Amino acid sequence: MSLSSYGVLDRQTTNTERWLTFAALFLFGFTASCNLFKASPTLSYIGADLGLDAGGLGLIMTFYSICALVMAFPGALVMRKIGVKATVVISCILMIAGTGISAISSDATIFLLGRAVEGCAYGLICVCGPNILPRLFPRKQMGIAVGIWSQWIPCGTIIAFFCGPIIFEALGDWRGIWYVTLAMDVIALVLLLALVKMPKMNENEIVAGNANVKAKHGKQYFKSAMAVCIVFIIWCYLYLVNINGMYPTFLQEVKGMSVFDSSMLPNWLAIITIPVGIFAGILSDKLPIRKWTLVVCYVIVAAIFFFLAFQPGEETGSAWAFCVIMGLCASFVPTYTRGITPLLCTDSMKCDMALASMAFVTGLAQVLAVIASMSVATIGWFANAQFVCAPLAIVAAVVVLVLVKDDREVVKVRAEEEARDLSGDQA
Repeated sequence: MSLSSYGVLDRQTTNTERWLTFAALFLFGFTASCNLFKASPTLSYIGADLGLDAGGLGLIMTFYSICALVMAFPGALVMRKIGVKATVVISCILMIAGTGISAISSDATIFLLGRAVEGCAYGLICVCGPNILPRLFPRKQMGIAVGIWSQWIPCGTIIAFFCGPIIFEALGDWRGIWYVTLAMDVIALVLLLALVKMPKMNENEIVAGNANVKAKHGKQYFKSAMAVCIVFIIWCYLYLVNINGMYPTFLQEVKGMSVFDSSMLPNWLAIITIPVGIFAGILSDKLPIRKWTLVVCYVIVAAIFFFLAFQPGEETGSAWAFCVIMGLCASFVPTYTRGITPLLCTDSMKCDMALASMAFVTGLAQVLAVIASMSVATIGWFANAQFVCAPLAIVAAVVVLVLVKDDREVVKVRAEEEARDLSGDQA
């Protein structure tokens, strides 16, 4: 048996097998996300224990992100070569190794080596997760599948920011957080080994779930797919860097919030995102509104960064309003970016490369966090929001508006192609 056939059935998966596979992948995904953010609540304690100065503390997150960035395109190619199950199992083993190395480390070099290994695993699941969905689910189920999958980072964020401080307080040592996530890694590996099953024929290579009718890939909107995936870097820079990374500091310095309260407010943003994001996915199965929703959301994001996000003064109403509205936008942007891509590119190689680009820019945005810090240090929180973040969101809206094909038209084209393929098979 070749490695690429590991976990592949001699038939199509049942709906139950499909969702159990998805559940195992999702657990691994949000565990990887949790591993990314688990260091944030205890950065200063880690630095004091391992002798890292302020610059060294930045490396704790940067090492993880750089390795994730490097693995984006190789990850997509590796998955095509050795198959889905082998790729995710190897990725999870790397995650276990990295977490274990950092947990038992006694100096900064070994600790950062462990973070780098964890980052490689994160990079693999970051690109492989979205790429697996079109292979596993028929098009009629892609909306809800992508809607749920897109919550892997919010789920990991919530777990890291809620549970990290609790574990640290209970055990009195940052390593306790690493041991808990190590246990999560092991559970994820067991479930991947037990539950991941792939169909004999990838769903994006057959017509309407009929394994006897191979799809003849019609028109490909590859430029549109690349445009919507690459412009996602702006979303990641705004959300992952300026909000997840920097908003608690702003709330402490400007709004006078405590460490706990400043961490919990962005967490509510993530909590809002999860149920609304799943609803967004279900809605997209019924209505082809992805392009125009993305345009509207990017415009709204520009407005709330300009008027609400980083307002001076101690009143917190603007911060709460910002987090609620941003949470609603965060429900749609990642979900609809991932969801529209397999529709634009039914050819698996083109779809893989577009989604790999999305994973690449996700890592790149996190690496560029230093630019956001320099911007705030130079022009201040308020000006950075109004004159850097808001214009970037407008750029994203214009790119999607001008360069991305309307999915209402693409849905009609795909329906015609499927009907033609089915009629040709019957003939």
